[in-house]
Amino acid sequence: MLARRVLALGLTAMLLSFFPVVSADDTLQAASPLSDGVSTNGYVCSDDGCSPTDSTDWWKINAFKGDIVQIGFTGSMNNAAWWCPGDGWEADYSMHDSAGSEVASQAMSDTGSSASLSTTMPGQGFVYVKIVGKNSWCNDGVDYTLNPSIDKANRDTDEDGFVDNDDDCVDLVGISTNDRNGCTDSDGDGWSDPDSGWGVQNGADAFVLEPTQWLDTDNDGYGDNFEGHEGDHCPYSRGYSNFDRFGCLDSDGDGFSDEDPGALNGISAWYAHPVGAADAFTYDNSQWNDTDADGYGDNWHDESWNLSRSQWGIGQWLFNTTTPDACPFIVGHSNQDRYGCPDTDADGWSNGDDNWTTMNGSDAFIDEPTQWSDRDFDGWGDNHSEGAKLVDDFSDNPTQWRDTDGDGWGDNRTYGATQVDDFPFVNSQYRDTDGDGYGDNFTGFEGDVCVYSTAEEVESGWISHFDRRGCRDSDMDGYSDPTNDWISHPAGFADAFPDDRSQWFDSDDDSFGDNLEFFDGQSWREAYRGDSCRTTEGSSTMDRWGCPDYDGDGWSDPTVHWLASPGGIADAWQYDESQWHDIDGDGRGDNPLGTTADVCVDSAGTSLGPIAGGDRWGCPDTDGDGWSDLGDAFIHEPTQWRDSDGDGYGDDEFGNRGDACPETRGTSLLDRLGCRDTDGDGWSDPTDNWQAHPHGIADAFPTEALQWKDSDGDGFGDVPLGALRDDCPEVHGLSKRDVQGCPDSNRDGWSNEYGEYAAAIAIMGEDPAASWMTYLIIGLGFIIGAAAALTVRISRDNRELGDELFNANVEDEDISLIIAGNEEKIAEGLESPEGMIPLSELPPLNPDGTLPELPMPELGGESDA
Repeated sequence: MLARRVLALGLTAMLLSFFPVVSADDTLQAASPLSDGVSTNGYVCSDDGCSPTDSTDWWKINAFKGDIVQIGFTGSMNNAAWWCPGDGWEADYSMHDSAGSEVASQAMSDTGSSASLSTTMPGQGFVYVKIVGKNSWCNDGVDYTLNPSIDKANRDTDEDGFVDNDDDCVDLVGISTNDRNGCTDSDGDGWSDPDSGWGVQNGADAFVLEPTQWLDTDNDGYGDNFEGHEGDHCPYSRGYSNFDRFGCLDSDGDGFSDEDPGALNGISAWYAHPVGAADAFTYDNSQWNDTDADGYGDNWHDESWNLSRSQWGIGQWLFNTTTPDACPFIVGHSNQDRYGCPDTDADGWSNGDDNWTTMNGSDAFIDEPTQWSDRDFDGWGDNHSEGAKLVDDFSDNPTQWRDTDGDGWGDNRTYGATQVDDFPFVNSQYRDTDGDGYGDNFTGFEGDVCVYSTAEEVESGWISHFDRRGCRDSDMDGYSDPTNDWISHPAGFADAFPDDRSQWFDSDDDSFGDNLEFFDGQSWREAYRGDSCRTTEGSSTMDRWGCPDYDGDGWSDPTVHWLASPGGIADAWQYDESQWHDIDGDGRGDNPLGTTADVCVDSAGTSLGPIAGGDRWGCPDTDGDGWSDLGDAFIHEPTQWRDSDGDGYGDDEFGNRGDACPETRGTSLLDRLGCRDTDGDGWSDPTDNWQAHPHGIADAFPTEALQWKDSDGDGFGDVPLGALRDDCPEVHGLSKRDVQGCPDSNRDGWSNEYGEYAAAIAIMGEDPAASWMTYLIIGLGFIIGAAAALTVRISRDNRELGDELFNANVEDEDISLIIAGNEEKIAEGLESPEGMIPLSELPPLNPDGTLPELPMPELGGESDA
């Protein structure tokens, strides 16, 4: 790297040696220029050995105030003489100012070949360097090199007192110190004048020739320094006002600023005139002051006001001034006839005064804002605009003022009035000859068809107004009475019901009017016999009028829009004239005199009437057997419905739990249901067709709750309990003393097993009169005593008679039973056989020769009641 630098320097030096040597001029005026930092070679020679001969060189270099100019000198011998050993050279080196005066010098020679001179520039100019060769004792040629340099640290190029490093305008003389240093400041306020590179926005003086102003933040031409010339009252808001204050917003450009009561734009609150000095008319450049603060300005343009206004000392005359206040000291808001005067009704027209009357244009209606002019002086205004009141429709006719319908005929009907309109609200009518309220112009609105109605018709209100107007209308429903040339509806348009105010049309010609309701003048009311089926002929009269009624019962046939009962009120039986309603919807009519009349009108039911096997029609029937719950004794049992005897068992013997005795109340439930059960054991009492056990299954003991069966038929029950128990249930027997129901051949109450003699003895011990043995003993004695007598006295016939008597009362079997076992006693004649009555005790024969009824002996057991 170092070798490269040495080589470069060597080449540079060699190249410089080839440059032609500069020949400096010999006078100051012809001095050759030097350049800062650029070495320059020269040659001087005083006299000897000179080639060329040039003893003096002048050089110059330009510098500015404050520069320190330094020039170095280095000399060498140019043409040393070989015959003059030690030949040397000499020269003078001096520095001169721009006037040529020497400021420094230095003698140079081969003993002192280098020197440096310097000077500080007092101002811009040249520094001159003079090189003079001297005559030495041998040759005098000198080669030299000058090395100029300028120290610019303190340079002041424009010589304005600011060195270039601090001077913002190096080439311009200036004294500014605030925004920048050393720039032009024409007014000397310290703020530089603006130039192409430094404008007001950078901080330059916005007022070049005004020393009291320099800043203009809002760029409106008025300075921010409030105390300075035309100081800006609104420094941050651009404005051009210049009368009341400077630099504030002036919307209308009249020189008076807009008011700023909140000090939003200015440095203080600023109020409009008359409270303050601001413009009272922000957008009107012909007005600014408003002494009475009513919105109308003090300036005027009418020259006739000049004298009075000059005396008042307010406002000024301006050409074409807007809204000049005619009453500048009185608050007013009139703006039509004159500006700014009192206007009570605020219609823009001023109240009149001594100098300004209605003839001048003041308000003829000071309390009516929609009127101000009255040309015919009738108290009604000439203003016809929409919304106006007291409008005079006849501005030139004092007897008329209102024409409501605008047909040119007036509403006023007072005495003396002209152009009177009989129809003030109808512009196509104005005359009504008969006074019925319909105009004579037939083609006009509501033209009168019958122009000459009678006074009676008019006064009574018998005037039609619907089908045709102004004709006779007897019922006053608006539709005229039919005539030969004006027939009734539906063939024509006249009243189909001339005597019924609520009806007039009959579209289906069924004599029922089309109206369902009508307005009676005060409210809507139901029309008389209004046709509910206006386009369909019908004769119904009950649920609705005039609809189809197939069965002719007065109730209309149902439709999709007029439902049958119970969904609606139409005829639920349109082919049955005896029924029409079914309130509960069970398919049975509510008419009690009609077919299958519903007995339970308000309760749906499926019960049937008597002709269909039930009790009544249309009542609730829970079990669906055709009998209503009201008549069904068994509402949850479909196989039963009647319980004639009220014992809880149905009369239908084939139904569930059918009563076997439907006419007899009973509680039996084991052998058969619902029959009499006297003892309450569940087995029914026997009857003729329901025999007792064992011949049937009825209760064999109807009064004994513990017994019901008697398998052996002996009167004692099979249940081994109670007083009637059968100790021998499988064998017929009448015993009841030792055991019950066991065989008792002699019917003495003692069973055969107990023994007949034992029984007789036992009976004798208890009751001798009750034992057969007692009677046997007595009978035998009697028989024995009388045997002899009988044998003689009684013939065979008597014996036969005795046999007949015996046979009549005792069965052969019984006799044999009595005699059996008693033969011995009988033979002994001790006692009569059991069951035999002694002849002496026999009752006499009946008068007719028949035998008397003999009492039967008690055989034991209980007899039926």
